[in-house]
This record gives sequence, C-alpha cells and structure tokens, in this order.
Amino acid sequence: MTVWTGDVVGGGTDSNIFMTLYGINGSTEEVQLDKKKARFEREQNDTFLMEILDIAPFTKMRIRIDGLGCRPEWFLDRILLKNMNTGDLTMFYYGDWLSQRKSKKTLVCEMCAVIDGEEMMEWTSYTVTVKTSDILGAGTDANVFIIIFGENGDSGTLALKQSANWNKFERNNTDTFNFSDMLSLGHLCKLRVWHDNKGIFPGWHLSYIDVKDNSRDETFRFRCDCWLSKSEGDRQTVRDFACADNEIRDELEETTYEIVIETGNGGETRENVWLILEGRKNRSKEFLVENASRQRRAFRKGTTDTFEFDSIYLGDITSLCVGHLAREDRFIPKRELVWHVKTITITEMEYGNVYFFNCDCLIPLKRKRKYFKVFEVTKTTESFASKIQSLVPVKYEVIVTTGYEPGAGTDANVFVTIFGANGDTGKRELKQKMRNLFERGSTDRFFLETLELGELRKQ
Repeated sequence: MTVWTGDVVGGGTDSNIFMTLYGINGSTEEVQLDKKKARFEREQNDTFLMEILDIAPFTKMRIRIDGLGCRPEWFLDRILLKNMNTGDLTMFYYGDWLSQRKSKKTLVCEMCAVIDGEEMMEWTSYTVTVKTSDILGAGTDANVFIIIFGENGDSGTLALKQSANWNKFERNNTDTFNFSDMLSLGHLCKLRVWHDNKGIFPGWHLSYIDVKDNSRDETFRFRCDCWLSKSEGDRQTVRDFACADNEIRDELEETTYEIVIETGNGGETRENVWLILEGRKNRSKEFLVENASRQRRAFRKGTTDTFEFDSIYLGDITSLCVGHLAREDRFIPKRELVWHVKTITITEMEYGNVYFFNCDCLIPLKRKRKYFKVFEVTKTTESFASKIQSLVPVKYEVIVTTGYEPGAGTDANVFVTIFGANGDTGKRELKQKMRNLFERGSTDRFFLETLELGELRKQ
C-alpha cells in the first residue's frame, strides 16, 4: 500500500491514522497505519506491506484520523493498493483535508475504489427521517448517532446534528437530516442507533427511522418503538434494527431467477430442455427452453447459456428436475440422443442468493416428460441482505468471571463487542444499577439485546 500526502502547506500530520478496506467478499477490521520515522509528511509517499483477507475486488476504503498530536490535520491525496501475488492495482482518490477546521470539517473519509479507470461503486445522498414517540418523556437532549448497513458495507458513524427543528428529538416530532456525497450502500438491511446519554433528559423513546436513498428513490423503514435509556426499559442506549421492508415476502409474490447452464463435452443437443425448481416454500412451474425458436442455438458442447425465469417465490432452492425433450417426430442422429449437462447455477435476482448444482450427467432424449433427472443443490452462497432479512432481536447473556489474583478486580468501565457471522453488536457497556461489578473472584451476568449474530466468532 502506498499513501500520498498532498503538496499543501501544513499537509503532513502527527495524528494516528486508521484504515478499513471493503471488497466484494467482505471487509477488514480497522487497521492502524504504522507511523515510523517521518511518514505522512508533505508531498511524500509512504509504502506499507500489509497482509489481509482476500476480499478483492475492492469497492471502497475508509480512512480515519484521531486528530491528536502537534499537527492534528492531514491532507490526503490518494492511496494505491497492489496485490503482491497477482499484481492487480486499485487506486483510491481523495485530494482533501481530514480536519475539524478545514474543508469538510471531518476526520473520516470514504474513497471509491478505481480499477482500470472505472469506479467500483456509485455515489448517492441519503435523507434520514427520525420520528420520536408520542409518550411522556420521549424526547432527548442527548447527541444521537447512527450507522447504516447495506449490501455494500456500512456508512460509518453519522452524527444527527442539523435538523429543520432547532430543538431536535422532541416528543412526537419528526426530524430530517441530509447526508450528501456518500457511496451507495445498495439495498439497506440494518440500522444501528445510539446516543451519548448527555443532557438534562437523555432518555429517548424512538418510534421509527426512515432512510431514503435519493439516487434510487427508495425509502427503507426501520421500526423501533422502544427506549434508548439508562433508566427505562432494559437500560440499553445502543440498538440494532432490521429493515421493515425485509420481512419475509408473501408466498405468492413473483421474483426472477437467472439460470446459467453449462454444457459439457460429452454431448450437445438441438432439442428442448425443461426444468422445475424445488424450494422450501414452493415448487416452480415448468421452465421450457425451446431450442428451435432461439436465434442462437443453445446447449452446444463446452458452452454456457443464460436464461431468466419468473416464478412465485420458492424460498431456499433445494433441488431441481431437468428433462431432455424431443421437439417433434423426426429422425434424431445418435450423437444427439444424450445431452451432457455439466453445471447449473441459479441466482435469485432480488436478493442475490446463488445456488450451485454440480450435475456432470448425461441426460437421454425422451418424447415424454415423465423421464427426467433430479439434482440436489451442491453449494449455496447467501447474500448479506438475505441473511439479514429474517433476523429477529435476540438476547445474549454475557457472563464475566473475574480472577482470584490479588488486585484482579477493577473499578473501570467495561465494554464488550461481540462478533458473529451476521455482523457485530457495536460497543456495549457492561453495567448494572446499584451493583459493585468485576470484584475479585466474582461472576457477573449481563443481557444484551441485538439482531441475531449467527455463529459467534470473537469478542
């Protein structure tokens, strides 16, 4: 990784610099860039060797500085990533200040990945509408923050500062906030909201939050209807909410499936092929590929053909039936009596779930539909948006045991972040009212409510 600092007066920095990298296959944790010797000086480029998970192709990079040191500001010009195994190059352009005083007055920036001159993500603006509940004491004086999660990663922390209302988050009020020049998150699936518990009346009862992607002209609603308070409800001030639009769809609703069929070298066909998809919720109607009616003949040896098929929503696809059907009563050469289907890949287009079938089978030509082959799904790739859509809030019990060593107890504030296959909880404080916690040899229990994390990975 090579980092260029801009050629402007005061462009160098003494601040600590942190990076998060996003790609098609996930994201890295936030990594601090080592500031040895005289790195990040004006009109200078600095090179680092880093080992990260293979999440390429990259989509965006987030850079954050802590604004500390004698020179707390930094003029970041651009960053280049080079894959040392493949030689692939990805550029990230910024060309502006990270500063609390200058330009955009921010210490965080996001840069779109540019590969072969093409930006890997689209830009958009978001309008966030916040509705405070109409119950006694619902309003808050605290500072409120959100993180928006979507199929393309997350937004980073967004402070809800400037509303049309001078006094924000009052009982039964609606406040609107605008965030321009942001990288599109695609389909939104989760929102994290919290406050800093400051002010005379920090407790807050939140009704809902709407997030509108102005480029897509699409609004996503997050229903809340609960307290974020240290004195009301379960006394949590950080909460995650799933998008209300992600509720499981009606079984009769139609969706589109992309079907990619790879023909092997063991036999091609001029005849028709039919498929029926079997899902956990429904079975599809027959999908018939009429080979003779196509401008380009399908199912040649060693080729791949792509089709789209509208069907009622099937749920998770578990198997499929494939038939090889003669078109008419005509002489068929012996070489066309079998068709070699190698693989079939089915993509549910709305959410991006992909189902792989490793068939590698010769299917004989028949004149009746009662002859067919059945294949079980070999592999499934579930999209992030699909994973989130059916998640429900769950409570996790955190049990902390303090050791018996002399001085093992602490009076410090203790926080935990739990990571799972579906994301993380965010930073949560382990606190209980009127209890002396984390004493030598003691065991303390806490309950945290969040969206289901899936298989837990670390904390």
